[in-house]
Amino acid sequence: MSFDPGAQEIVIDEDVDNVLHSGALRERLQDPLLGEGTITLIIRDPNITIIGDMNLGRDDQRKAPLFGCKSLLRVDLKGCTKLTQLGDYLFYECSSLTSVTLPNGVTQLGNYVFGSCFSLTSVALPDGLTQLGHGAFEGCLSLASVALPDGLTQLGSYVFWGCYSLTSVLLPDGLTHLGDMVFMGCSSLTSAASSAGFSDVVPYLRNRYKCVTLRKMFLRLLRKYNQAVNEANGNEAEKHAIALAFFPTDNSSTLDVGLFLKAMNAIALAFFPTDNSSTLDVGLFLQTMNASGGDGVKGLVGYILKFV
Repeated sequence: MSFDPGAQEIVIDEDVDNVLHSGALRERLQDPLLGEGTITLIIRDPNITIIGDMNLGRDDQRKAPLFGCKSLLRVDLKGCTKLTQLGDYLFYECSSLTSVTLPNGVTQLGNYVFGSCFSLTSVALPDGLTQLGHGAFEGCLSLASVALPDGLTQLGSYVFWGCYSLTSVLLPDGLTHLGDMVFMGCSSLTSAASSAGFSDVVPYLRNRYKCVTLRKMFLRLLRKYNQAVNEANGNEAEKHAIALAFFPTDNSSTLDVGLFLKAMNAIALAFFPTDNSSTLDVGLFLQTMNASGGDGVKGLVGYILKFV
């Protein structure tokens, strides 16, 4: 373990397990001379797979190796390339911690792993994450937005309990288990859902995920369409006719018009909001599409060209 007083960094790249479990690191981080929010912790052990303990109870939370380390400002774990789990209460009450960088291999975050991290503003959750423990972000008062990865299948109870600054969560439709009171006390998120015409947060978040996914689909299709136009021969009208006829998609050599229209409906929300901004004004959309160059497929092509 090395400590650079000038750079205010603690770097651990050997004997990590012993440093963590002996309490030496926590003792160093809890030194009152350091002050709050002054230290960047870098752990870069290419062999460690778990940091902390996945079986700590409420009475044992103080045994977590980084519990209550108020000197922590940032944590960088990306050098732990085999890391798969962060244990229960690992960063609990690290009240000055603002950000954590995780390696891509992390699949599970333990119970209350970031609980009461009042200053935490961002955590980039890896794509391979499949499980968030109970109260993982409980009491993270500064957390404003979270993008949950598509592979996430479980959310424990109280995950975002008391995160009153939270206004945006990208909630995967592949989620198979949603714990109790996940969004209890998320007053900003509740207000956003209510303003959008939803009586509950979860349907609101699922709707937002659907819209974001369809917008991504539209942009992907549009890129492919543009590529097909650029590769075609002839005048502009002929190029677009060829692109429409042979437009590549993931499952077919021709354009799936139904899928494209579905994606267009989603993207059109951004341009044609209705009074409640939660559903598409289909009449206005069709009117604009038709005015762009005809009806049906011709109109669709003309409408696409407005955004090329």
